[in-house]
Amino acid sequence: MQLVLHIGMHKTASTTIQKRLKANDRLLQEHGYFYVDKQRKKLLKATLNRSFKPWRELIEQAAATGLTPVVSHEAFSHVLCRSRSKSTTTCLGDWLLKKLGKAGIKVTVIGFIRDQPSYLNSHYTQHVKRFITSQSFGDYAAAAMGPAIQKNSCDPERLFGWLAHHPSVRTVLFPYGRSITPPACLQQAPREPFAQFIHCLGIPDSVAFHAVENMNSQPGDLAIRTALHLNQAFQREGIHLGKKAKRARALLCREAEQRNWGQTPYVGLDSTLNQRIRDCFAAANNRFAQRIWGCSWGQIFPETPIAEPRSPSTAEQQEIQQAAEVIRRRLFPQPSRLRTMLRPLLGPGERC
Repeated sequence: MQLVLHIGMHKTASTTIQKRLKANDRLLQEHGYFYVDKQRKKLLKATLNRSFKPWRELIEQAAATGLTPVVSHEAFSHVLCRSRSKSTTTCLGDWLLKKLGKAGIKVTVIGFIRDQPSYLNSHYTQHVKRFITSQSFGDYAAAAMGPAIQKNSCDPERLFGWLAHHPSVRTVLFPYGRSITPPACLQQAPREPFAQFIHCLGIPDSVAFHAVENMNSQPGDLAIRTALHLNQAFQREGIHLGKKAKRARALLCREAEQRNWGQTPYVGLDSTLNQRIRDCFAAANNRFAQRIWGCSWGQIFPETPIAEPRSPSTAEQQEIQQAAEVIRRRLFPQPSRLRTMLRPLLGPGERC
C-alpha cells in the first residue's frame, strides 16, 4: 500500500496546492488517489503526540477504498525534524516512517525548498498580516537564524536532512521560486509547483485539473506597515486580539484592496541583511544541494541584486494612519457619544 506525504516547507504554494487537490479530488480518485482534507490537522497533531491511531485509521480507510491517500501539511517540515526527546537523536519523522513501514506502507515524500532571504521576507509578511508578530523584519530574521527549530526555521539541511536515513522512502524535493535554475536531475519535470506535485504521482501531464485562485497573496507594502503599526500599538496597550485576529486580517485586506496597495509588495530586505542571511546558511545550503541535486546552491538559487527598502512618503504615512484608525474602530466600536453622556444620569435599571 502507498501513501503520499507532502511536507512543505512553508511559503512554497502549499495552500494553493492543497486547495487545488481538494477541488480536484474526484479527478484524483479516477487516477487512484484521494486527498486527505479534514484529517490532515489531526494527523499533524497526532504526530506531535506520537499517536499512531489516526494514521492507522487512515490506512484502514485507504485499504477499504483501494486508493492511495495524499496527506499535505506544510507544518510537517518543522515538526518531523524535531527530536523525539532530549535523550534521543531520533526525530518524529523517524518515528512516523518506522511506524508506517511496520504497517506495510510505502511512502513518497514531496517537499519544496525556497532560498532563505525570499522565504523570510514572505513568511514575515504572512505573520504580520495575521497579527501574529510585532517584531521588526531584522529581529524576525535574526530569530530564524538561531539554533531552535520553529515555524520560521528555513535551513533545509535541518528540516529535511533526517530523510537521508530512510533510503527506502521515495523523496522528491523541488527548488521553489521564480528566478531559480532547475538542477539537471529535474530538467524533465514541470516548472509550476502543482504540476510538479502531480508529476510525482505519475498522473499524465495532459490531465486537465481545475484551477483555483492563487492563495495567500501579499496585500502590499503599505498594508504590511499598517498591520505592523497596529500590532505594535496593541502590544504597548496590552491588547490581545485573540479571536479578533481573523477579523483584523479581513479588514486589513479590504483596506488594501480599496486603496490598491497590492501593486507594491513589501520588501524588508536590504543588501546587508540579505548577505548576512545568505552567509549564515551558505555551508549547510551547499552540502544539501550537492547531496540532493548534485550541484551547488548558487547554481539553483543565484544571488540577485537587492534594492534598498522603500520609505513611505508623507502622504503614504497618512494613508497608513487612516487605514489603521478604520480597522481599529471596526474591531473595537466605541459606544455612541449620547450613550456615554447619559450613562451617569441613568439609574441602574434604565437604558437608553
